[in-house]
Formats: sequence, structure tokens, C-alpha cells
Amino acid sequence: MIHFYFFLVGSIVASFLGLVVDRFPEQSIIVPSSHCNACGQKLAPRDLVPVLSQLINRLRCRFCQSKIPIRYLILELVGSLLFLATSLSYLTISQLVLLIMGITLALYDQREQEYPILIWLFFHLLLLFLVGFNLLMTIFLALGILAHFVDLRIGAGDFLFLASCSTIFNLTEVLLIIQIASIIGLLLFGLKSKKDRLAFVPCLFCGSSILIMIQFIVLHQNALRFI
Repeated sequence: MIHFYFFLVGSIVASFLGLVVDRFPEQSIIVPSSHCNACGQKLAPRDLVPVLSQLINRLRCRFCQSKIPIRYLILELVGSLLFLATSLSYLTISQLVLLIMGITLALYDQREQEYPILIWLFFHLLLLFLVGFNLLMTIFLALGILAHFVDLRIGAGDFLFLASCSTIFNLTEVLLIIQIASIIGLLLFGLKSKKDRLAFVPCLFCGSSILIMIQFIVLHQNALRFI
């Protein structure tokens, strides 16, 4: 039963973070209450059940039948699965926080081409509470501050995200994340018809997710050898 609760909490957290990405910082995340962006109709409780409401309504507003972007459903499903994986001990709490933070910042960076410092700071302080300070993290924080004032050819937000990664990864692992992210970035840039700015935080998020997956596979392979 505890696994179901984690799944449910994950979907609720992801749904709220989707709201934050949509509204922050131009609008309040508290008022107005949840409503359809197309017709403005206030949503009833039956419309706010994560995942289930969207499936029942077939990804459409119940009032005006306008389509609801599928990213909301995907975000809620991913959040649910991440919390479930934590409940099953496949992820640590710190890994969960980093991944949830990465999803939120990646969506925001992709949509707004900006880095929401307050959102990052909330998650980063949570990571510090769970893990604590280390020298590598401090170096990336310093680079992030420097990049805000000096053009280092990489955004301040990218350094700040790497600072958060440094709370749970060592230097070798962080460099591997950067390499994976760079490969993904080059592939995405090559596929773009319009060669403009590429949001790099989503690439870093993918790199960190891949590394966590690799660590999980290696850990369980080693565990099986001793059985």
C-alpha cells in the first residue's frame, strides 16, 4: 500500500510542478485557481485528479473540448514512476530530488529559454539538507556566479545545475554527464531546422538521468554476483 501512496504523491507533486512551470514568475502559483487556459472555466475537483482525469477526459477540457498538451500527462506519469522507484529503493531520496528538479528546470529552460533561480534554489537547498556541502559543488557555484557577469560560453544556469549534480556525483561522474549532454546537444542542434539557441539544461538532465540509470544497472549486476 505504501508504494501506491508514493505513486499518488509523485503524480500530485508533478502536477503542481507543471503548474509552476506554466505560471512562474509572471503569475501567482496560488491564484487564480486551476482553470482551462482556452476557455477560462474553473476546474472542478474531478478534473484535477492527476493522470486519471486526463485519461477520462481524453486529454481534452471537459467544458470546451480544447486539447490539453500531452506534456502534462507525461510529467505526471514520470513523477509518479520516480516516486514509486524511490519507494521500491531503486532510487535514493537525493537522486529523486535531483531528477524532479531536473525535469522542472529542463521544461522551464526549453519553454522560456531562462533559468528560474528561485526554483533551483529551493531544490538545491533541499539537496544540501540531504547531502551537505562539498568542494566540487562550491566550484560550480562560483562558476555560475561568474558566468552571470562574464561570458564563459556556457550559461550560469548550466553551472548551477551542475553544482546540484555535484552534491551526489563526483568529478569523474560530472564530467561524464557533461560529455553525454554535449553529444545529445550536438545531435539535437543538428536536427534543428532553425539554428538558434539550444537549451542545454534539458541535455544535462538527460545526461544525469542516464548516469543514474547506469549506476543502478551496475549496482544490481554486482549484487547478483554475490547471490
